[in-house]
Amino acid sequence: MYRYTTPDGNLALSATLTQQAIHSGYQVLDHKGQVLKEVAPAPPEAQARLRREMEAKRRAEQQAARDEELKRLYAGPEDAERARERQVDALELKIGYARNTLGQLEDKRDAEVSDAARAERAGRAVPEGTREAIRRYNRRMEDTRAEIEAYQRDIEAVRKQYEPIIERLRQLEASAP
Repeated sequence: MYRYTTPDGNLALSATLTQQAIHSGYQVLDHKGQVLKEVAPAPPEAQARLRREMEAKRRAEQQAARDEELKRLYAGPEDAERARERQVDALELKIGYARNTLGQLEDKRDAEVSDAARAERAGRAVPEGTREAIRRYNRRMEDTRAEIEAYQRDIEAVRKQYEPIIERLRQLEASAP
C-alpha cells in the first residue's frame, strides 16, 4: 500500500500511485500500516529530465515504428524512387491525354468559329447552335486547362511526399551493419 498527500491536502491510501503522488513523494506501507520506506518528492529538475527522457523514448519508438513501416513498404531508397516515378509517370500520362483532348477541342472550336465567320461574311446571322457550340468548347477547354494544372500540382505533391521517405531510407541504409 502507498500513502500520499493529494493535491487538496488530504491523506490518501491506495494500492496504486498517481503521477502526482510519485512527483510529490509518498510512503510505502506494509499490510499492518507500518511505514517500510519513505520516498522523497522528486526535485523539479529531475521531473523535467524524466519527462524529457520519456518524450525522447516515445519519439524514438514512434520513429522505429515508422522505419519498420518504410522497410516493409520499400526495399530501399531506389525502390521508393521507382514508386515515386511510377506515380509521376501516371500523372504525366494523364496530362498527355488532357493536352490531346485540349488540341481536339481547339480544332472543333476553330471549325465552329470558321463556320460563324463564313456566315457573317455571307451576310447571314450566326446560328445560335454555332454560338452555343463555341461557348461549350471554350468552357471545356478551360476545364481541361484547369485539369492539367491540377495534375501538375499533383506531380509536385508526389515529389514532396517522397522526399523525406527517400532521405530516411538512405539514412537507414547508411546506418545498416
